[in-house]
Amino acid sequence: MDKPVFDEVASIIELLESLRKHFKLEKNEVDRLAGLKAGQYSRMVGRNQKIDLKSLRDVCKKVYNLTIKELLNLDGKIPKEDNLPQEIRELIIGRDTVRSQEKLDLTSYLIIIIAKHYKIHDIISNKIIRLYLPSNLMNKSIELGKTNIKHCFEDINNGTEIKRKVYKLISPVSNELIKKARESVDPTWLKEFDEKLNESDSEKE
Repeated sequence: MDKPVFDEVASIIELLESLRKHFKLEKNEVDRLAGLKAGQYSRMVGRNQKIDLKSLRDVCKKVYNLTIKELLNLDGKIPKEDNLPQEIRELIIGRDTVRSQEKLDLTSYLIIIIAKHYKIHDIISNKIIRLYLPSNLMNKSIELGKTNIKHCFEDINNGTEIKRKVYKLISPVSNELIKKARESVDPTWLKEFDEKLNESDSEKE
């Protein structure tokens, strides 16, 4: 009985994200332009918060100059840039790619991977972490000692200069940081990551 509702929500999320990526907007910019709360759009498309009618209407109208009905009837067609509100047109001038927030994103992914994959006193290796990162972040430099969760680790490299550092997890990542991280990462990656870890746990049993 719930399947039609799920499909409708999934379709709305797909349409909203297609528009955002096409016009090279960041999620926090959608929040600001549509008058949403900080992080609300990310929570909505990540299915961590219900998409209420008012918020959806505000995103459609204030960001893309569309009604909800027009959004649902796009059928793969992207509105012309000339039809966007003036503020949006001025904002995206000259954007070739979405302005990245890789530093923030990378830390968020690290938090989720470490919280799920490691236990206290486990040795953490960047080499293992990279196996779980999305492809666009796999080659990024991982420096756990410079993140906002550095207090959770002990540097066990004994001061030696080595190519691949290792750390020991000495305290758990806080639930608040995990929650914020899950709200900011790519929802598709998060779903696949959770599924992989669940499958691994089932096999151990």
